[in-house]
Amino acid sequence: MRFLVEVTLIKGNVDDMKNYIILTLVLALNNSIFPNDSRTVAGSSVEIIDNENTNIIMENETINITLHKDFYEVEVIFDFYNTGTAETISLGFPIKTIIQDFPDDKEWAKLQEFKSYINGNLLPEYSIKELSSKDDNTFYITATKWHVREVLFPGNSYTHSKVTYKAPYNQWGFEKNALYVYGTGRNWKDAIGRMTVYINHGDDILINSVNIGNNSLFKFSWEANGRYKYTAENIEPENQDQMIMVFIQPFDIYGEYNNEFGSWGDGWIWDRYFLYKNEQYIKLFTKNQIRLFINFFYAFHGYDFKNPLYKNYFQNLYSFQDYSDTKYKINQNFTENDFNNFEKKNIEYLLRIEKMIPPGP
Repeated sequence: MRFLVEVTLIKGNVDDMKNYIILTLVLALNNSIFPNDSRTVAGSSVEIIDNENTNIIMENETINITLHKDFYEVEVIFDFYNTGTAETISLGFPIKTIIQDFPDDKEWAKLQEFKSYINGNLLPEYSIKELSSKDDNTFYITATKWHVREVLFPGNSYTHSKVTYKAPYNQWGFEKNALYVYGTGRNWKDAIGRMTVYINHGDDILINSVNIGNNSLFKFSWEANGRYKYTAENIEPENQDQMIMVFIQPFDIYGEYNNEFGSWGDGWIWDRYFLYKNEQYIKLFTKNQIRLFINFFYAFHGYDFKNPLYKNYFQNLYSFQDYSDTKYKINQNFTENDFNNFEKKNIEYLLRIEKMIPPGP
């Protein structure tokens, strides 16, 4: 048996590999939401109309989330159909942010480039209502910015809405995170006809897992290298807070090893457990990330890498796992016979996953 060793980057160069950030679209963050368009009543505050007393159906909701080092971009497209007479709706899109009460954080957490389109036309005007609260115990500020537009939905016809923006990751403890709530779609007539979620990232983003409400309702597929697609039909959100969640953790190909690939047990777990039993984590890697992961096995047994990218990375590891003294040491007598059965099976599995991922655009 012989495996592929010291696999190299597919495209780009060393300078393209920056800090790996982990995105968290996480339910545990209280009240930090980036929801879809909602029917609202705007007065001194903004309230969501939580009923289906309307003839307007949301036939499609397409969500594109693109992850970058310090921020992420969202593009959401809604296809509405009005089955009755014309309705003028107060369409509200709220964005909430949780930050610590420091001046630098307040400046850093600003939303950028919010744009709203109706039937392809950019809306030059919309009202903004801002609300904020502070937790004196934790020194966290929850800031909410509602973007409210008055939109005419003609009778017996389609209306297309698009919202785009850039947002910083929320800061909660030591985690950076972002999220998107689709639960407010429950206040349109009937269920959401079709919901499609795209998550995009490069080699500088490492994702652990994605949760979209009830994951069993959504079909997963690879669209391309670093692009994932989730689809479901006739989605009826159980509550207004139902959301997409993607769990992430920091990753830096040039920094010290920070247990980036997880620690499901004591010691170096990849020689003790079969990865295919936790495939939800592996399928969210890019090809280059999988190739680096494969080389962890070789480095653990002392393979002498010829590629300086890998050699420098493993030589700079503090250890192969937190609280461990196991470091990378070159073994001039290395052979693939050094792998145990778990390691052989895991390498085979990673190679199969790599081949299943479509190439990039």
